[in-house]
Amino acid sequence: MTGPFPRSLGVVGLGLMGGCLARGLKAAAPGARVVAVEPDGSVRARALAEGVADLALAEAGPALAECDLVALCTPIAAIEGLLGPVSRLLPDGAVLTDVGGAKERVLAAARREVRPGVEFVGGHPMFGGRGGFDSSRADRWQGGTVALCTDDASPEALGRVEALHRGLGAEVLRCTATEHDAAVAMVSHLPYLVACALTLAVKEAGPLAAALAGPGLDGMTRLAGFAFDIQGEVARRNAHLPETARRLQERLARILADIATSPDGARAALEEARAFREELF
Repeated sequence: MTGPFPRSLGVVGLGLMGGCLARGLKAAAPGARVVAVEPDGSVRARALAEGVADLALAEAGPALAECDLVALCTPIAAIEGLLGPVSRLLPDGAVLTDVGGAKERVLAAARREVRPGVEFVGGHPMFGGRGGFDSSRADRWQGGTVALCTDDASPEALGRVEALHRGLGAEVLRCTATEHDAAVAMVSHLPYLVACALTLAVKEAGPLAAALAGPGLDGMTRLAGFAFDIQGEVARRNAHLPETARRLQERLARILADIATSPDGARAALEEARAFREELF
């Protein structure tokens, strides 16, 4: 480690998050070395030409052995498949981390697949978005929040990963994988499914509804724009979604009942929602 940053960082996957991580490290610590793994040859060439990576590989290989910290920045299904192969390329004492949005299954896979001598720290930056390497920028970590899972991780490994995220400008919240997935089911995965369901309901409502759609619907359905491999695969890995959906259904039913029978109750509930949203954002 050099200050808060690793001397050599491996970034597996140069999509949006991997590109931002590599750019952020190069901006904050120009002397740090980035070894990138990216199957897209045009992205590899750009990463080298733009100074985002010092070495760019088509697939994970022996060059990752020089890295003391490696981040898996691929879609979550690929993360699960990379845990074992990548960990076997790393030296003893290295730390492997990820950016996947559902942690319980990833942590369970890490227990099975990550080789002894390499520690895994589950991570989830809560500031993703759409777009690949073209949309990456160096300041994406600044002002964001990253969840780090304490499950099976030593204080030293947690500290190394936390130092990277904090050094890039993010706040870090430590939690267990179960705590993470229960919370993210409510604030990320359920909103994605609701956005998709609402979009399909609008489609079924007919051409007039579609013609009258405006900024409100645009905002409400933004998350439906994520590709299934990015958000759908994450959501389906979250075992807490059914309970979270039940809680939302109960809340919506109470609001609908108040709208039908109690103007005062409806006002109280909707004003409470407005006030809390202002606190959140």
